[in-house]
Amino acid sequence: MTSHKVTLRPEGKVVEVEEGKNLLAALREQDVYVKSSCGGHATCTDCIIKIVSGEDNLTPPPFEELKLLGNVFHITKERLACQTMVTGDVTIDISKHDKASDEEKLRSKTSNFSKKKQVQTRVRKESDIDRARAEQEEERAQFDRDQKQKNDTWQKHWEKEKDANAPKRLAGGKRPKFFDTDKVDYEKETYTRPLSAEKQKLRDERLAKEAELKNDKELVKKSQEIPKSDKDFKKFRG
Repeated sequence: MTSHKVTLRPEGKVVEVEEGKNLLAALREQDVYVKSSCGGHATCTDCIIKIVSGEDNLTPPPFEELKLLGNVFHITKERLACQTMVTGDVTIDISKHDKASDEEKLRSKTSNFSKKKQVQTRVRKESDIDRARAEQEEERAQFDRDQKQKNDTWQKHWEKEKDANAPKRLAGGKRPKFFDTDKVDYEKETYTRPLSAEKQKLRDERLAKEAELKNDKELVKKSQEIPKSDKDFKKFRG
């Protein structure tokens, strides 16, 4: 099977990786430490490596990798080792993966669980317990009395008889204002702004034409009433 050279930075070590095998599995077979929490199932981002050169000799990122890192490889130059396969010679940077540093962090986290903490217990006297219980019962009784008083007040509010002759009030408790019709001057003419000379002239001409048309209509009506024959004349005369 074809194998390709993978140069590891910053040590400068060169390893042979078979084509079709992901970098995480291939590097672990050759005792190269690469941190991974999910075991190569693309559910964490601990096995991130940085591509220094030869990015064209890598398989494109699958959906699982894009879901975790996004489509920003052209900016960050970072890939998941468990989802990356080589098709040629590449150079990668694994300076982020330091076995000694990771073991020290894990040791410091787990060491806190082994420390025994002294638990201080407070013993309360029976008299203190009885006093606290009595205070609690008194507070509960006072609360019940307050609730009963509120309920009684609310019930009396609804049972109160209403005066049928009392005037109805609007929102906000304001009484309606009565309209005084005696102060209204119905004979007062409305104010009209005087017309200009030009508009007054046009108005007079229009009124004159309307008067002429009215006179013409009356003449036509009278001419229609004049009898045209002797028979009609007798009827018209009576």
